[in-house]
Amino acid sequence: MADTFWSGSADDYFARVSMTYGCHLDAYYMGEARHAFYSLDDAGHVQVRVPMAYLHQIASSFEDASIDSLEVSFTSINNAYCNASPSNASLDKPLPAGHWSSCWWRIDDGAMIPTTDDPLLEGDVEQAFFDFEKGTVGPFIDMPAPINPFTITPTQADEPASGATDADVESPSASRGLLITIATGAALLLVAGAAAITWKHRHTN
Repeated sequence: MADTFWSGSADDYFARVSMTYGCHLDAYYMGEARHAFYSLDDAGHVQVRVPMAYLHQIASSFEDASIDSLEVSFTSINNAYCNASPSNASLDKPLPAGHWSSCWWRIDDGAMIPTTDDPLLEGDVEQAFFDFEKGTVGPFIDMPAPINPFTITPTQADEPASGATDADVESPSASRGLLITIATGAALLLVAGAAAITWKHRHTN
């Protein structure tokens, strides 16, 4: 699961997989890599996003799987608001230093899970974000990882040996499909520095 959908690592990024009631993948983004999830301008306005287009690609590659819940949280912002019509929200909750806000989307509550990478949570950054979260001003950046298998151009397969049939030749896509099938029903947890982003996908029996 991790090798297929969340591969790669760097000084400011790594992933870890564990098994509890299902398969959980924790992907950690630190330093400037966190700008894949938040942008902050000079006026102090912060926007938080999730790579929903990619997550939906992952879910759709499983048989009978879907994303049924999404939660986006962020600390050290105030005057926060949610986009994309969440089913529930907790905004501007006071912390010992600054505030905390969270937006939830749940299919069971009638919400539509967002499908684009547009910002889902916005607000005004507080000093605690710089002092404790080591946040920086900057725009959104492309995710340094994972390597998205859906964007990889397939290489030309070698011609089968004389007399070989299609069944004798295993293609890269067939191999990937097997791995995806084995991982069906897994759930993922994504944590991004100051932003805690949780998404789950459900396997329907």
